[in-house]
Amino acid sequence: MREDSKRNILNDFLNIAIIVLFVVVAYLIYSLVMKSINAPKETTILPVITDTTNKKESRTNQPNLTIQLEILNGTSQSGVASIFTDFLRKQGFDVVDYGNYQSTDEPKTLIIDRSGNSSKCKKIAGILGISEKQIIQQLNSTLYVDATVVIGKDFKELKPFQ
Repeated sequence: MREDSKRNILNDFLNIAIIVLFVVVAYLIYSLVMKSINAPKETTILPVITDTTNKKESRTNQPNLTIQLEILNGTSQSGVASIFTDFLRKQGFDVVDYGNYQSTDEPKTLIIDRSGNSSKCKKIAGILGISEKQIIQQLNSTLYVDATVVIGKDFKELKPFQ
C-alpha cells in the first residue's frame, strides 16, 4: 500500500504540474494574440533606390538623412526653432533636437560644425540661404550631432521664411 500511495502522490504532483504549465502556455498565447491585435499599424518603409552606375552605394529619396542637426533659437521670437525644424525635416535632414540658445540676441544665424565635416555644414548653409562665412567649427562629439544651427535675428531673410 505504501508504493500505491507514493504513486498516487507522484501522479497527483505530475497532474498539477501539467495543469500549471497548460495555464502558463494559455496565458502566453493570449498575450501574444492581444499584442498583435492592439499593435499599431506599420508605416510604409521607403524603398532603397540603387544607383546602377556605382554598385557600392545605395540611396534613398532622403539624401540628407545622414546629417543630424540641433536647432537653437537665438532670438526673442518664439516658435522660430520649430519652423526651422519643420523646414529642414521636409528637406530630409534628421533634426534630433531643437530649443532655445543661451542668448536671445544673436544678430546673424550661424552653423556650428560639431563633427568636423565642413561639407555637411555647407549643404545646410545652402539650403537655408546662409553664407558659408557664418559656419564656425566647435567640435563636440558628446552632442551626437553633425551641426548646430543657431537662429539669429536675420531669420526672416532666410529660406524657411520666404
